[in-house]
Parts: sequence; structure tokens; C-alpha cells
Amino acid sequence: MTAMMPASALAVARPPSDIVTSGTDLEDLLATVGNWFFTIFLLVAIIFLIWSAFLYLTAAGDGTKVTKAKTALIYSIVGIAVALLAGGLTTLVENILRGGVS
Repeated sequence: MTAMMPASALAVARPPSDIVTSGTDLEDLLATVGNWFFTIFLLVAIIFLIWSAFLYLTAAGDGTKVTKAKTALIYSIVGIAVALLAGGLTTLVENILRGGVS
């Protein structure tokens, strides 16, 4: 009868090691997720900056294309500024909550 049981049924069940069990684990998890979002957002903004430069270079003097490229450039610069501010904001809030800005 035991020969017909799957091998996993005979294994010892262990709890996962990466489960959040304390406030510090939760803080580390949120910091990691925030860093990933910051990195992805910043990369997308830089890609759009390069795209807007490409649009500007290929406009060939066409007024509507130049306007589109300038608008894309402004949006990408605003995106980079927002990403940098958001990345620094977490550090600022942590320092304020811990009792002082250093």
C-alpha cells in the first residue's frame, strides 16, 4: 500500500522560512518592495527621456512632432524628479520618526 503513496506524502512538513513573523520582517519586506518600485519607476522615466530625445531628433522641423517631443521631455523630467523625491521621502520620514534628521 505504501508503494502507491506519493513521495511527497511521506515528507516532513516544514514551515516556510521567508514568512513575515515580526515587525522588523514586515519593515524589511516593505523596504524591499519600495526599492523595487523606485528602481522600476526610475528606469521607465529614463527610457521615456531617451524616447523623447529620439522624437525630437526625428522631428525634422515638423512643429507638431517637436511639440510632442517637448511634451514627452517635460513629462519624463517630471517623472524622474518624482522618482527621486519618492526615494528620498522614505529616508526623510524614517529620520523624522526616529527623532532627528541627519
